[in-house]
Amino acid sequence: MKNLIASIVVAAGLASVAAGQITRMDVETSVNGTTWTSGTRLVNPGTAVQVRYRVSFIANGTTAVPTGFHSLSFQPTFSNWTNADTLAPFAVSGNNISTPAGSVTDASGAFGRISPFAATGTQTTDPYRGHVQTDSGTTYLRIARNTITNWVGNGPTTTTGAANNFNGSGGLPLVQKNINQIAVGEPAFAPGITNILLAKFGFTLSADSTVRTLTISAPTLGMTRTTATGLREASWFESAQASFGAIKGVVEVVDAQVQVIPAPGALCLVGAGGLVALRRRR
Repeated sequence: MKNLIASIVVAAGLASVAAGQITRMDVETSVNGTTWTSGTRLVNPGTAVQVRYRVSFIANGTTAVPTGFHSLSFQPTFSNWTNADTLAPFAVSGNNISTPAGSVTDASGAFGRISPFAATGTQTTDPYRGHVQTDSGTTYLRIARNTITNWVGNGPTTTTGAANNFNGSGGLPLVQKNINQIAVGEPAFAPGITNILLAKFGFTLSADSTVRTLTISAPTLGMTRTTATGLREASWFESAQASFGAIKGVVEVVDAQVQVIPAPGALCLVGAGGLVALRRRR
């Protein structure tokens, strides 16, 4: 079946897409703002959890060599959310230098887009917020602009209505200016293409002792859509002086999980069960 699919891709002229550049988004969690992990984190009810989103450019066989991150809009989602869970306050509007600022520095307990990747942002009339909604039987918290009420990938596919929520433009805009665009008082250009920290959020779980697993993600259908290709891509600068992000990378997301367990004593049991499951899959 894989060979058949590969043949169809090549025949359709899409082989370059399959072998093209990748933007890998890694989601990680922490309970102290210092120690971060990917994969599954075991916590008790009532725990305060921090979440961060990092991106890396992967050439994937191409010769592309970007200098730094340019832009991507995305919508963080937390599955198996309940009305008793609480999203921590975060920078909800504006840009890097607005009052109050639309970004934060990388500090424990500071939540929102990380400076300097908030060069633009919505006004206070349409702030970013957490939307609680159900899709395919699962309840999510989804972070996007206040007016972006459709689930990711839904809504009109053309005209201005596509912003809610087909073309991804209603999510959090992570945008960096090039060196020539930076004005006095604005944050400096941040070079690099590996483990670029874009955003951080926090939430406190309810005291409910029901066992559940929250998947922390960012659906690609809620990301920036390149009109010419229909792909969900991040943009990267060819140089710090480039006027826009000409290098593209299709986004692949590596989720994180937070598993809520009823009591401290259950940590060992759940952990041991996880190890057994891993061994059986080998």
